[in-house]
Amino acid sequence: MGEYLLTNTRYFLSKDRVIDAYENKEYIFAKNMTNLSKDHLQDEILSFAEYAIDNIVQTDDKHMSTVITLFLSADKVDPHLKKYIKKYKKRKSYKLGLRGYASTRLILFNNSTKELIYNKESRDVIKFYKEVLR
Repeated sequence: MGEYLLTNTRYFLSKDRVIDAYENKEYIFAKNMTNLSKDHLQDEILSFAEYAIDNIVQTDDKHMSTVITLFLSADKVDPHLKKYIKKYKKRKSYKLGLRGYASTRLILFNNSTKELIYNKESRDVIKFYKEVLR
């Protein structure tokens, strides 16, 4: 598991006078498997993502966004997963967005074909993963 926290604060004249502050968080979970099927993905991996959104995300007055990133690596991948992962979307707003939101990135690395399969939420970070997995 990896954790990232970015806090932005605006001040007026001195650091004692805070105008506003907000936090962006990211939690990264990685798992390597020999075989990944659609049932295993839905029953265990995505249920964990829902658990993480419900229990790990802490909303307070500074919370702006939290991203749960699931990075999976498998030797054998079910052929139907590619379409399923590309369409996967999980997003939750807190108090109509006033307390921020949480979203899920889903990235699968196929060890046999060296292919990255990811959902739309992952598009802004996929370049990083491609560089690392080269």
